[in-house]
Amino acid sequence: MKRRDAAVISAGVAHALAWIVGLLLVVVPGYQGVSVTLVTPGGIASDSTRFTATLIEVNGLGVVLPLLLTPVVLTGMGLLATLLTDVGLARRKVLLWVLAALLLGFCAVSVFSVGFLYLPAAIALIVSAVTGSRRTLVRKRVGQNEA
Repeated sequence: MKRRDAAVISAGVAHALAWIVGLLLVVVPGYQGVSVTLVTPGGIASDSTRFTATLIEVNGLGVVLPLLLTPVVLTGMGLLATLLTDVGLARRKVLLWVLAALLLGFCAVSVFSVGFLYLPAAIALIVSAVTGSRRTLVRKRVGQNEA
């Protein structure tokens, strides 16, 4: 398998993982609670009610949407960078490393909420940056040995 193919595949995996986590956070209830009504003196005690809610139901779409779309956009840009730019271009390598660092920073800043869930996508994007960078180094060494 070519190194370019490995970079594209790992960027695609990162993008797919970001989408999967984002969609799971929208659909799967992440909040649980118990609601108990107060009892007036001399009244009959009532039962407690358990409830669950999704991230959007609790925080609202305006708060959650940027939080969920940030990793998807970063990994999507990484995938586009691997698909649309040539292997040897320095801007591709720089862009992949910057995007991987931004996604890793996002994971670090939001580690106590959703950041830990996006860590596999960040690792896959780092793998894409490493494999995309190594291709040029291997080509340069081969060219130096032939000359």
